[in-house]
Amino acid sequence: MTNNRTLTMVVLLSIFVARSHTRVFKAETFMEGNNVTLKCGDAKVKWNELIFITWNLSLQSRKCFVGMLLSKPESTCNDGKMLLNSSNRVSLFIPKISKDDEGSYSCDISYSAGTYAETVNVSVGVPNLVSKLEFKNGQWYAVCEAKYEQSVPTLRWEPALNFFNKTSNIIKGDMTFVKNRVNLLNVVNVSSLTCVATNGTWQQNITLDLTKLVLSDPKFPWEIIAIAVSSVCFIIVSLAVVYVLRRKFNNLSALKTLCCKSKISTPAEDKPTQAPDVEEVEPYASYIQRVNSIYNSSAELFNA
Repeated sequence: MTNNRTLTMVVLLSIFVARSHTRVFKAETFMEGNNVTLKCGDAKVKWNELIFITWNLSLQSRKCFVGMLLSKPESTCNDGKMLLNSSNRVSLFIPKISKDDEGSYSCDISYSAGTYAETVNVSVGVPNLVSKLEFKNGQWYAVCEAKYEQSVPTLRWEPALNFFNKTSNIIKGDMTFVKNRVNLLNVVNVSSLTCVATNGTWQQNITLDLTKLVLSDPKFPWEIIAIAVSSVCFIIVSLAVVYVLRRKFNNLSALKTLCCKSKISTPAEDKPTQAPDVEEVEPYASYIQRVNSIYNSSAELFNA
């Protein structure tokens, strides 16, 4: 019964303070999994100066209350949220903040020196931070890339040397990234670089090992050699293919010539030349004898 009365009184006092003072609104983003201490303004209020303080929470799936009146803490959240008393400030402690803790946190405080009212819109979502080495156009670069949801984080490198760096925003589908690239041309005596992402009250960092840069330094000449060898192999293979095709073409041409010759009919074989008939020459003696015989016969016919 006493707790209910105390809670009702605290709520009424917070409503009174909210109506009588201008409320300050702000937004903060925190890294998921971290313990968060949420301040109610910048006023330094000691515990013994505090009259009351209330935190009205409107979260994604529920509403609850954390407060204190006359040194008596009250809470309906029952998830570890509590008032944290430091040497000169009273804050709201949120253990291992998560997406379920996103929402509106309205603070009303009254102390011996005055009152204050503030509403903090809390969002949870840290960018996924990635760092890597890139070799481009004959030079090495250290690249830090962070994915974010709402406000853009700030990226910086440690140690803070005289680097030439460039930051750009990139959209990949539904995701938004911020990217920082630093030229490592003049890096000497540095074994590692740390990329630090900061956004409001949260901070995340990742370290890049530069000893890999030394180990991978021969990559450039090996790439040139690989390209040269590949080009020579390509030329040799091309010449071999041309040679083989040319030989096949020549064989096809010879075959075609043979086929065409086979289709042409061969002329009839010449018959052996026969010697012309030669009239036999009668011997002279026989001729004279035959003529004399004819002459004698004629003479006898004439005398008869």
